[in-house]
Amino acid sequence: MVGGAHPILLIAVPLFFVFLIVFFSSFFKGIVKYLPIIAFGINLIVIYQLIPEVLGKGMVISTTAGFKPPLAIDIVVDRLSLILAAIGSVLGFLVAIYNVSYIDEEPQERYYALFTLLVTGIIWMVVTGDIFNLFVAFEVTSIAAFGLVGFHRDQGAVEAGFKYLVMGSIGGGMLLVGIIMLYAATGTLNMVDLAQKSVHLTFGQKFLAYSMIFIGLGIEGALFPLNAWLPDAHPAAPSSVSAILSGIMTTAAIYALYRLTNLMFDYKQIYTILLFFGLLTLIFGEVSAYFQQDIKRMLAYSTIGQTGLFFFAFALDSANGFQGSIMQIINHSVSKALLFLVTGGMILRIGSRKIEDFAGLGRKMKFSSFFLAIGAFSLMGLPPFFGFWSKLKIIFAALQNPNFFMVASVVIILLMSVVEGAYFFKLLQNMYFGKPAENLQISEAPAGILISFTILGLILIFISVYPTPIINLTHQVANDLMSKSYINIALRLGGL
Repeated sequence: MVGGAHPILLIAVPLFFVFLIVFFSSFFKGIVKYLPIIAFGINLIVIYQLIPEVLGKGMVISTTAGFKPPLAIDIVVDRLSLILAAIGSVLGFLVAIYNVSYIDEEPQERYYALFTLLVTGIIWMVVTGDIFNLFVAFEVTSIAAFGLVGFHRDQGAVEAGFKYLVMGSIGGGMLLVGIIMLYAATGTLNMVDLAQKSVHLTFGQKFLAYSMIFIGLGIEGALFPLNAWLPDAHPAAPSSVSAILSGIMTTAAIYALYRLTNLMFDYKQIYTILLFFGLLTLIFGEVSAYFQQDIKRMLAYSTIGQTGLFFFAFALDSANGFQGSIMQIINHSVSKALLFLVTGGMILRIGSRKIEDFAGLGRKMKFSSFFLAIGAFSLMGLPPFFGFWSKLKIIFAALQNPNFFMVASVVIILLMSVVEGAYFFKLLQNMYFGKPAENLQISEAPAGILISFTILGLILIFISVYPTPIINLTHQVANDLMSKSYINIALRLGGL
């Protein structure tokens, strides 16, 4: 027990509220929309209470069923998983507020149950210390996402949901096969135990298992060429769901790849392959985003590009690369969720996702447009926004050991930043200087929508003005990854 908080509460509390949503929907339906706010509000309190010990000791571990690892399932919160669990809980809380004003389609109780389950599964993925438990969390997340992508039940939603169902099922199957291979070779599912026993496996054994795991998590993480589901899922899903899918769900899958690569598959050959996947994903995402006319498809492809950027940084396999990757994850999660929340409110008012129909909204919805610009500027990496520092760190990391490939990679990153700037400035130019439709009478979004994206926007402004705490924390996380302190601290704290 840590300051009255137990890490397993991060999973148990929201799961209990899923039950409450289903229970109250039968006779007290009006309360259902407020229960996710309470659930993730409690999660934020738990995270706040965990922060001192995680930052002090480097890790907090809890076990289940009274057994010791590796028989028990570890719930492990280290500095990296703390960051992602915090992002997931913050976004879950703010999007839950957003939903109060945004969701009016029935069956609402189904939406709120699936939404709570989605965010819970994401948090579960980043705090589990057991690879089979990771698979269970992956499946919980995927099943909830299937339902939410198809929630509107029109033709586009059904097609996107079905495509995601098929690809997600393939991904889950591949992940399970990789886990079975590792278990058959080592006899354990505990990540720390696996890390120790996997040193006795041949490169071939590891690479085959890793290939299966990479495909499974790569589909969920939207890595090229495994990302065909994402551009269709975002336009079909409610904007509140898009904020979660883009802001933290894909990142949670990439986190799992980071963790397993760092602990068990730490080979230079693998990192070299990952560099190419990162660059291809970056190029595909940014170039595709430039040609979109649907704003949610544009933001979806932008997510693919951003994923490629921070995946490339991780694959540099250096302290600076790791730090730049985590910084970019934070920037992307906050900025992209902000963009989806703001555009969701705008779409609600104008009834269209076409970028050309956003003409003049900068003058009609000034408050919303301001925060949309803030999110776009940070994603582009314009100073003094936080995205500038994260992109600069990645470029420095790539040039740390300059050779032709790294110099070419930096040129590609800079070119893709120009492409990214082009499509965002095209959007902003249309909003602020485009000619609006005749007699366009548009008011600001409803209060719940305004409150949620305002808070998120202020968070982005705050970390842009005062980036030092985040930079220092990500520096510690990078050192943790370089030294594989996850294993050493877990052993010292009784995590095995």
